[in-house]
Amino acid sequence: MDLIFTISVFVLTVSIIVTFHELGHFIAARLCGVKVLEFSVGFGKRLFGKKLGKDKTDYKISALPLGGYVRMLDEREGDVSQFEKKRAFNNQSLLKRSFIVFAGPFFNFILAIFFYFLIFSGGYTGFKPEVGAVAKNSSAQDIGFLQGDVISKINSKKVNTWSDVSLQVVKFASAKQDIFFEILRDGRIISLKKIDFRTINFEEKNILGNIGIFSFTSKTTKIGFIEKDSPADKAGFLIGDKFLSINDKNVVNWQEIVTTIKRSPGENLKIKIQRDDAQKILYVSPEKFVSPELEIGRLGIGPFVDPEVLNNNKIIVEYGFLESSKLAVLKTYDFTFLTLNFLSKLLVGEASFKNISGPVGIAGYAADSFNNGYTSFLSLLAMLSISIGILNLLPIPMLDGGHLMYYLVEFIIRRPISEAVQLIFQQIGMTFLILLSFFALYNDILRIM
Repeated sequence: MDLIFTISVFVLTVSIIVTFHELGHFIAARLCGVKVLEFSVGFGKRLFGKKLGKDKTDYKISALPLGGYVRMLDEREGDVSQFEKKRAFNNQSLLKRSFIVFAGPFFNFILAIFFYFLIFSGGYTGFKPEVGAVAKNSSAQDIGFLQGDVISKINSKKVNTWSDVSLQVVKFASAKQDIFFEILRDGRIISLKKIDFRTINFEEKNILGNIGIFSFTSKTTKIGFIEKDSPADKAGFLIGDKFLSINDKNVVNWQEIVTTIKRSPGENLKIKIQRDDAQKILYVSPEKFVSPELEIGRLGIGPFVDPEVLNNNKIIVEYGFLESSKLAVLKTYDFTFLTLNFLSKLLVGEASFKNISGPVGIAGYAADSFNNGYTSFLSLLAMLSISIGILNLLPIPMLDGGHLMYYLVEFIIRRPISEAVQLIFQQIGMTFLILLSFFALYNDILRIM
Protein backbone atom coordinates (compact mmCIF):
# COMPACT_ATOMS: atom_id res chain seq x y z
CA MET A 1 0.00 0.00 0.00
CA ASP A 2 2.86 2.39 0.85
CA LEU A 3 4.49 1.61 -2.50
CA ILE A 4 1.27 2.38 -4.39
CA PHE A 5 0.91 5.64 -2.46
CA THR A 6 4.52 6.65 -3.18
CA ILE A 7 4.16 5.88 -6.90
CA SER A 8 0.86 7.79 -7.06
CA VAL A 9 2.34 10.89 -5.44
CA PHE A 10 5.39 10.68 -7.70
CA VAL A 11 3.18 10.49 -10.80
CA LEU A 12 1.13 13.45 -9.54
CA THR A 13 4.30 15.46 -8.88
CA VAL A 14 5.82 14.79 -12.30
CA SER A 15 2.50 15.37 -14.07
CA ILE A 16 1.96 18.79 -12.49
CA ILE A 17 5.47 20.05 -13.26
CA VAL A 18 5.77 18.63 -16.79
CA THR A 19 2.25 19.61 -17.83
CA PHE A 20 2.87 23.22 -16.84
CA HIS A 21 6.22 23.13 -18.68
CA GLU A 22 4.49 21.94 -21.84
CA LEU A 23 1.76 24.52 -21.31
CA GLY A 24 4.47 27.16 -21.67
CA HIS A 25 5.47 25.77 -25.08
CA PHE A 26 1.79 25.50 -26.06
CA ILE A 27 0.85 29.09 -25.16
CA ALA A 28 3.98 30.50 -26.80
CA ALA A 29 3.30 28.52 -29.98
CA ARG A 30 -0.27 29.77 -30.15
CA LEU A 31 0.86 33.36 -29.58
CA CYS A 32 3.31 32.99 -32.46
CA GLY A 33 0.65 31.57 -34.80
CA VAL A 34 2.08 28.04 -34.89
CA LYS A 35 -0.43 25.25 -35.33
CA VAL A 36 -0.47 22.82 -32.40
CA LEU A 37 -1.45 19.27 -33.34
CA GLU A 38 -1.29 17.55 -29.93
CA PHE A 39 -1.07 18.45 -26.27
CA SER A 40 -0.39 15.25 -24.36
CA VAL A 41 -0.11 14.58 -20.65
CA GLY A 42 2.01 11.43 -20.64
CA PHE A 43 3.66 9.45 -23.43
CA GLY A 44 2.72 6.42 -25.44
CA LYS A 45 -0.71 5.12 -26.31
CA ARG A 46 -3.59 7.59 -26.24
CA LEU A 47 -6.02 6.66 -23.48
CA PHE A 48 -8.63 9.37 -23.92
CA GLY A 49 -8.96 13.01 -24.90
CA LYS A 50 -10.79 15.45 -27.13
CA LYS A 51 -10.02 17.50 -30.24
CA LEU A 52 -10.94 21.12 -29.75
CA GLY A 53 -10.67 24.48 -31.52
CA LYS A 54 -10.45 25.42 -35.16
CA ASP A 55 -7.14 23.55 -35.44
CA LYS A 56 -8.66 20.42 -33.90
CA THR A 57 -5.80 20.20 -31.40
CA ASP A 58 -5.84 16.79 -29.72
CA TYR A 59 -5.81 17.31 -25.94
CA LYS A 60 -5.16 13.85 -24.56
CA ILE A 61 -4.02 11.66 -21.68
CA SER A 62 -1.50 8.99 -22.65
CA ALA A 63 -0.57 5.69 -21.06
CA LEU A 64 2.87 6.50 -19.61
CA PRO A 65 2.29 9.32 -17.08
CA LEU A 66 5.94 10.34 -16.63
CA GLY A 67 6.05 13.44 -18.77
CA GLY A 68 4.21 14.97 -21.67
CA TYR A 69 4.71 16.83 -24.92
CA VAL A 70 3.37 19.40 -27.37
CA ARG A 71 3.50 18.41 -31.04
CA MET A 72 3.47 21.30 -33.49
CA LEU A 73 3.08 21.44 -37.23
CA ASP A 74 6.58 20.97 -38.66
CA GLU A 75 7.77 20.15 -42.19
CA ARG A 76 10.58 18.03 -40.75
CA GLU A 77 8.01 15.60 -39.33
CA GLY A 78 5.67 15.22 -42.27
CA ASP A 79 4.06 16.81 -45.26
CA VAL A 80 2.55 20.25 -44.75
CA SER A 81 0.08 21.78 -47.18
CA GLN A 82 1.07 24.95 -49.00
CA PHE A 83 -1.76 26.75 -47.23
CA GLU A 84 -0.36 25.94 -43.76
CA LYS A 85 3.38 26.27 -44.37
CA LYS A 86 3.46 29.68 -42.68
CA ARG A 87 2.06 28.05 -39.52
CA ALA A 88 4.77 25.36 -39.34
CA PHE A 89 7.27 25.67 -36.48
CA ASN A 90 10.32 25.28 -38.72
CA ASN A 91 9.21 28.24 -40.85
CA GLN A 92 9.06 30.70 -37.96
CA SER A 93 11.62 33.41 -37.42
CA LEU A 94 14.61 32.71 -35.17
CA LEU A 95 13.13 34.96 -32.49
CA LYS A 96 9.78 33.15 -32.49
CA ARG A 97 11.35 29.70 -32.36
CA SER A 98 13.56 30.80 -29.46
CA PHE A 99 10.56 32.25 -27.65
CA ILE A 100 8.56 29.03 -28.03
CA VAL A 101 11.43 26.86 -26.80
CA PHE A 102 12.31 29.15 -23.88
CA ALA A 103 8.68 29.41 -22.74
CA GLY A 104 8.65 25.85 -21.34
CA PRO A 105 11.43 26.33 -18.77
CA PHE A 106 10.20 29.87 -18.10
CA PHE A 107 6.80 28.49 -17.09
CA ASN A 108 8.56 26.22 -14.59
CA PHE A 109 9.83 29.33 -12.81
CA ILE A 110 6.35 30.91 -13.00
CA LEU A 111 4.91 27.75 -11.44
CA ALA A 112 7.47 27.90 -8.61
CA ILE A 113 6.58 31.53 -7.92
CA PHE A 114 2.89 30.59 -7.81
CA PHE A 115 3.49 27.74 -5.34
CA TYR A 116 5.65 29.93 -3.09
CA PHE A 117 2.94 32.62 -3.24
CA LEU A 118 0.37 30.08 -2.02
CA ILE A 119 2.68 29.12 0.84
CA PHE A 120 3.40 32.68 1.96
CA SER A 121 -0.17 33.95 1.59
CA GLY A 122 -1.83 30.87 3.08
CA GLY A 123 0.57 30.71 6.02
CA TYR A 124 3.20 28.09 6.75
CA THR A 125 4.29 26.41 9.95
CA GLY A 126 7.87 26.41 11.15
CA PHE A 127 9.93 26.31 14.33
CA LYS A 128 11.32 29.30 16.15
CA PRO A 129 14.99 29.90 15.32
CA GLU A 130 15.99 29.38 18.95
CA VAL A 131 19.33 27.76 19.68
CA GLY A 132 18.82 24.65 21.80
CA ALA A 133 22.50 23.69 22.09
CA VAL A 134 25.92 24.96 21.07
CA ALA A 135 28.68 22.48 20.29
CA LYS A 136 31.91 22.85 22.22
CA ASN A 137 34.96 24.05 20.26
CA SER A 138 32.74 24.91 17.29
CA SER A 139 32.54 27.97 15.04
CA ALA A 140 29.26 28.92 16.76
CA GLN A 141 30.90 28.88 20.18
CA ASP A 142 33.83 30.89 18.86
CA ILE A 143 31.63 33.76 17.69
CA GLY A 144 29.62 33.86 20.93
CA PHE A 145 26.44 31.79 20.47
CA LEU A 146 24.72 30.71 23.71
CA GLN A 147 21.90 28.28 24.35
CA GLY A 148 18.59 30.17 24.26
CA ASP A 149 19.69 32.75 21.66
CA VAL A 150 17.00 33.49 19.07
CA ILE A 151 18.38 34.20 15.60
CA SER A 152 16.69 37.29 14.14
CA LYS A 153 18.80 38.22 11.10
CA ILE A 154 21.52 36.80 8.88
CA ASN A 155 23.55 39.34 6.91
CA SER A 156 20.80 41.89 7.72
CA LYS A 157 18.11 39.61 6.24
CA LYS A 158 15.27 38.77 8.64
CA VAL A 159 14.64 35.08 9.36
CA ASN A 160 11.43 33.71 10.87
CA THR A 161 12.02 29.99 11.20
CA TRP A 162 14.83 27.49 11.70
CA SER A 163 14.48 26.51 8.02
CA ASP A 164 14.97 30.16 7.02
CA VAL A 165 18.24 30.17 8.95
CA SER A 166 19.52 27.09 7.10
CA LEU A 167 18.56 28.50 3.70
CA GLN A 168 20.22 31.87 4.30
CA VAL A 169 23.44 30.33 5.64
CA VAL A 170 23.67 28.09 2.56
CA LYS A 171 22.80 30.97 0.23
CA PHE A 172 25.39 33.42 1.54
CA ALA A 173 28.08 30.77 1.95
CA SER A 174 27.45 29.61 -1.63
CA ALA A 175 27.95 33.19 -2.76
CA LYS A 176 31.27 33.17 -0.85
CA GLN A 177 30.04 35.74 1.66
CA ASP A 178 30.90 35.52 5.35
CA ILE A 179 27.97 34.92 7.70
CA PHE A 180 26.94 37.60 10.21
CA PHE A 181 24.29 36.62 12.79
CA GLU A 182 22.07 39.01 14.74
CA ILE A 183 20.49 37.34 17.77
CA LEU A 184 17.95 38.24 20.42
CA ARG A 185 19.30 37.61 23.93
CA ASP A 186 17.56 38.76 27.13
CA GLY A 187 15.48 41.26 25.16
CA ARG A 188 18.51 42.80 23.41
CA ILE A 189 19.65 42.52 19.79
CA ILE A 190 23.29 41.47 19.64
CA SER A 191 25.53 41.25 16.57
CA LEU A 192 27.92 38.32 16.70
CA LYS A 193 31.31 38.00 15.07
CA LYS A 194 31.39 36.63 11.53
CA ILE A 195 31.69 33.00 10.47
CA ASP A 196 34.05 32.49 7.55
CA PHE A 197 32.10 31.07 4.59
CA ARG A 198 34.98 28.64 3.94
CA THR A 199 34.14 26.77 7.15
CA ILE A 200 30.72 25.76 5.80
CA ASN A 201 30.73 22.14 4.65
CA PHE A 202 28.07 21.73 1.95
CA GLU A 203 28.42 17.94 2.09
CA GLU A 204 26.87 17.93 5.57
CA LYS A 205 23.11 17.35 5.67
CA ASN A 206 22.84 19.43 8.85
CA ILE A 207 24.51 22.69 7.81
CA LEU A 208 23.72 24.45 11.10
CA GLY A 209 24.95 21.47 13.11
CA ASN A 210 28.15 21.66 11.09
CA ILE A 211 28.86 25.16 12.46
CA GLY A 212 27.78 24.12 15.96
CA ILE A 213 24.19 25.26 16.59
CA PHE A 214 21.22 22.97 17.13
CA SER A 215 17.48 23.49 17.48
CA PHE A 216 15.34 23.17 20.61
CA THR A 217 15.05 19.40 20.01
CA SER A 218 18.65 19.09 21.25
CA LYS A 219 17.75 20.29 24.76
CA THR A 220 16.61 16.83 25.76
CA THR A 221 18.71 13.87 26.92
CA LYS A 222 15.75 11.47 26.93
CA ILE A 223 15.34 8.65 24.39
CA GLY A 224 12.18 8.90 22.29
CA PHE A 225 12.91 6.26 19.66
CA ILE A 226 14.85 3.00 19.51
CA GLU A 227 15.45 1.14 16.27
CA LYS A 228 14.63 -2.55 16.45
CA ASP A 229 17.67 -4.84 16.70
CA SER A 230 19.97 -1.83 16.95
CA PRO A 231 22.91 -1.76 19.43
CA ALA A 232 20.76 0.28 21.84
CA ASP A 233 17.90 -2.22 21.61
CA LYS A 234 20.20 -5.19 22.19
CA ALA A 235 21.93 -3.46 25.12
CA GLY A 236 18.63 -3.04 26.97
CA PHE A 237 17.86 0.65 26.48
CA LEU A 238 14.19 1.64 26.73
CA ILE A 239 12.18 4.57 25.44
CA GLY A 240 12.08 7.15 28.22
CA ASP A 241 15.60 6.45 29.49
CA LYS A 242 17.47 9.65 30.23
CA PHE A 243 21.22 9.93 29.58
CA LEU A 244 23.21 11.21 32.55
CA SER A 245 26.80 10.44 31.54
CA ILE A 246 28.93 8.59 28.98
CA ASN A 247 32.21 7.10 30.23
CA ASP A 248 31.70 9.05 33.49
CA LYS A 249 31.45 12.36 31.60
CA ASN A 250 28.18 14.23 32.17
CA VAL A 251 26.03 15.04 29.11
CA VAL A 252 23.56 17.93 29.14
CA ASN A 253 21.98 17.81 25.66
CA TRP A 254 21.31 15.47 22.76
CA GLN A 255 24.05 17.01 20.64
CA GLU A 256 26.71 15.92 23.15
CA ILE A 257 25.28 12.39 23.13
CA VAL A 258 25.33 12.20 19.32
CA THR A 259 28.85 13.65 19.08
CA THR A 260 30.27 11.13 21.56
CA ILE A 261 28.56 8.17 19.90
CA LYS A 262 29.69 9.22 16.42
CA ARG A 263 33.28 9.45 17.61
CA SER A 264 33.20 5.96 19.18
CA PRO A 265 32.53 3.34 16.48
CA GLY A 266 33.19 -0.11 17.88
CA GLU A 267 34.18 1.15 21.35
CA ASN A 268 32.59 -0.15 24.55
CA LEU A 269 30.78 2.79 26.17
CA LYS A 270 29.72 2.99 29.80
CA ILE A 271 26.43 4.89 29.94
CA LYS A 272 24.63 5.99 33.08
CA ILE A 273 20.89 6.49 32.61
CA GLN A 274 17.91 7.58 34.68
CA ARG A 275 15.00 5.13 34.41
CA ASP A 276 11.95 6.09 36.44
CA ASP A 277 13.29 6.64 39.96
CA ALA A 278 16.48 4.61 39.57
CA GLN A 279 19.86 5.10 37.97
CA LYS A 280 21.38 2.28 35.93
CA ILE A 281 24.68 1.57 34.16
CA LEU A 282 24.50 0.05 30.68
CA TYR A 283 27.33 -0.93 28.37
CA VAL A 284 26.98 -0.64 24.61
CA SER A 285 29.24 -0.62 21.57
CA PRO A 286 28.13 1.72 18.72
CA GLU A 287 28.04 -0.11 15.42
CA LYS A 288 30.35 1.15 12.71
CA PHE A 289 28.66 3.07 9.91
CA VAL A 290 31.09 3.42 7.02
CA SER A 291 30.75 5.83 4.10
CA PRO A 292 33.35 6.72 1.45
CA GLU A 293 34.41 9.75 3.51
CA LEU A 294 34.34 8.66 7.14
CA GLU A 295 33.56 6.04 9.76
CA ILE A 296 31.15 6.91 12.55
CA GLY A 297 29.32 5.13 15.34
CA ARG A 298 25.57 4.79 15.79
CA LEU A 299 23.28 3.31 18.44
CA GLY A 300 19.95 3.52 16.61
CA ILE A 301 18.22 5.99 18.94
CA GLY A 302 16.36 9.27 18.56
CA PRO A 303 15.53 12.10 20.99
CA PHE A 304 12.28 12.50 22.87
CA VAL A 305 10.56 15.82 22.26
CA ASP A 306 7.67 16.74 24.54
CA PRO A 307 4.56 17.49 22.42
CA GLU A 308 3.94 20.58 24.54
CA VAL A 309 7.48 21.83 23.87
CA LEU A 310 6.97 21.08 20.18
CA ASN A 311 3.77 23.15 20.07
CA ASN A 312 5.34 25.98 22.04
CA ASN A 313 8.11 26.25 19.46
CA LYS A 314 5.81 26.15 16.45
CA ILE A 315 5.03 29.43 14.73
CA ILE A 316 2.76 30.29 11.80
CA VAL A 317 4.15 32.79 9.30
CA GLU A 318 1.67 34.55 7.00
CA TYR A 319 1.92 37.55 4.66
CA GLY A 320 -0.40 39.78 2.65
CA PHE A 321 -0.82 39.70 -1.12
CA LEU A 322 1.94 42.16 -2.10
CA GLU A 323 4.48 40.87 0.42
CA SER A 324 3.71 37.26 -0.57
CA SER A 325 4.24 38.12 -4.23
CA LYS A 326 7.58 39.77 -3.50
CA LEU A 327 8.77 36.94 -1.25
CA ALA A 328 7.69 34.30 -3.80
CA VAL A 329 9.89 35.91 -6.46
CA LEU A 330 12.81 36.26 -4.03
CA LYS A 331 12.45 32.65 -2.86
CA THR A 332 12.46 31.43 -6.47
CA TYR A 333 15.54 33.52 -7.13
CA ASP A 334 17.29 32.16 -4.02
CA PHE A 335 16.67 28.53 -4.93
CA THR A 336 17.62 29.16 -8.57
CA PHE A 337 20.89 30.67 -7.41
CA LEU A 338 21.58 27.76 -5.06
CA THR A 339 20.87 25.21 -7.78
CA LEU A 340 23.15 26.95 -10.29
CA ASN A 341 25.82 27.25 -7.62
CA PHE A 342 25.55 23.52 -6.87
CA LEU A 343 25.91 22.70 -10.57
CA SER A 344 28.99 24.89 -10.85
CA LYS A 345 30.50 23.18 -7.80
CA LEU A 346 29.84 19.78 -9.41
CA LEU A 347 31.70 20.86 -12.53
CA VAL A 348 34.79 22.00 -10.62
CA GLY A 349 34.73 19.08 -8.18
CA GLU A 350 33.74 21.09 -5.08
CA ALA A 351 30.48 19.15 -4.62
CA SER A 352 29.84 15.41 -4.70
CA PHE A 353 27.76 13.71 -7.39
CA LYS A 354 26.32 11.53 -4.63
CA ASN A 355 23.95 14.42 -3.82
CA ILE A 356 22.10 13.89 -7.09
CA SER A 357 18.79 12.07 -6.64
CA GLY A 358 17.00 9.95 -9.19
CA PRO A 359 13.33 8.96 -9.56
CA VAL A 360 13.37 6.67 -6.52
CA GLY A 361 14.76 9.39 -4.27
CA ILE A 362 12.38 12.01 -5.64
CA ALA A 363 9.44 9.65 -5.19
CA GLY A 364 10.38 9.16 -1.54
CA TYR A 365 10.75 12.90 -0.94
CA ALA A 366 7.43 13.55 -2.68
CA ALA A 367 5.56 10.98 -0.56
CA ASP A 368 7.09 12.30 2.67
CA SER A 369 6.31 15.93 1.81
CA PHE A 370 2.74 14.99 0.83
CA ASN A 371 2.26 13.33 4.23
CA ASN A 372 3.70 16.40 5.99
CA GLY A 373 1.01 18.74 4.68
CA TYR A 374 0.25 20.93 1.72
CA THR A 375 2.93 23.57 2.43
CA SER A 376 5.64 20.91 2.48
CA PHE A 377 4.34 19.39 -0.77
CA LEU A 378 4.00 22.77 -2.48
CA SER A 379 7.54 23.64 -1.40
CA LEU A 380 8.88 20.43 -2.95
CA LEU A 381 6.89 21.07 -6.15
CA ALA A 382 8.37 24.57 -6.36
CA MET A 383 11.93 23.33 -5.88
CA LEU A 384 11.50 20.51 -8.42
CA SER A 385 9.90 22.90 -10.91
CA ILE A 386 12.90 25.23 -10.63
CA SER A 387 15.27 22.28 -11.01
CA ILE A 388 13.43 21.08 -14.14
CA GLY A 389 13.50 24.61 -15.54
CA ILE A 390 17.24 24.94 -14.99
CA LEU A 391 17.97 21.42 -16.30
CA ASN A 392 16.05 22.15 -19.49
CA LEU A 393 18.01 25.36 -20.07
CA LEU A 394 21.37 23.60 -19.95
CA PRO A 395 23.03 23.57 -23.41
CA ILE A 396 22.55 19.84 -23.81
CA PRO A 397 21.14 18.46 -27.09
CA MET A 398 17.69 16.88 -26.65
CA LEU A 399 16.80 19.55 -24.08
CA ASP A 400 15.35 23.02 -24.63
CA GLY A 401 18.72 24.53 -23.83
CA GLY A 402 20.26 22.46 -26.62
CA HIS A 403 17.80 23.92 -29.13
CA LEU A 404 18.51 27.42 -27.86
CA MET A 405 22.22 26.67 -28.35
CA TYR A 406 21.49 25.74 -31.98
CA TYR A 407 19.58 28.98 -32.46
CA LEU A 408 22.44 31.00 -30.99
CA VAL A 409 24.86 29.40 -33.44
CA GLU A 410 22.36 30.03 -36.23
CA PHE A 411 22.20 33.69 -35.23
CA ILE A 412 26.01 33.94 -35.31
CA ILE A 413 26.69 32.09 -38.58
CA ARG A 414 23.46 33.34 -40.25
CA ARG A 415 22.28 29.87 -41.28
CA PRO A 416 20.79 26.82 -39.52
CA ILE A 417 23.05 24.02 -38.30
CA SER A 418 22.84 21.06 -40.68
CA GLU A 419 20.63 18.14 -39.69
CA ALA A 420 23.64 15.80 -39.81
CA VAL A 421 25.49 17.87 -37.23
CA GLN A 422 22.35 18.15 -35.10
CA LEU A 423 21.98 14.35 -35.22
CA ILE A 424 25.52 13.89 -33.90
CA PHE A 425 24.88 16.33 -31.06
CA GLN A 426 21.56 14.63 -30.27
CA GLN A 427 23.31 11.28 -29.90
CA ILE A 428 25.86 12.86 -27.56
CA GLY A 429 23.08 14.51 -25.59
CA MET A 430 21.10 11.29 -25.35
CA THR A 431 24.18 9.41 -24.13
CA PHE A 432 24.80 12.07 -21.48
CA LEU A 433 21.20 11.99 -20.25
CA ILE A 434 21.17 8.19 -20.08
CA LEU A 435 24.42 8.17 -18.08
CA LEU A 436 23.07 10.89 -15.77
CA SER A 437 19.87 8.89 -15.23
CA PHE A 438 21.78 5.70 -14.40
CA PHE A 439 24.07 7.62 -12.06
CA ALA A 440 21.10 9.18 -10.22
CA LEU A 441 19.42 5.79 -9.96
CA TYR A 442 22.67 4.30 -8.62
CA ASN A 443 22.67 6.97 -5.88
CA ASP A 444 19.08 6.08 -5.04
CA ILE A 445 19.98 2.40 -4.69
CA LEU A 446 22.93 3.22 -2.42
CA ARG A 447 20.67 5.29 -0.15
CA ILE A 448 18.17 2.44 0.10
CA MET A 449 20.88 -0.13 0.89
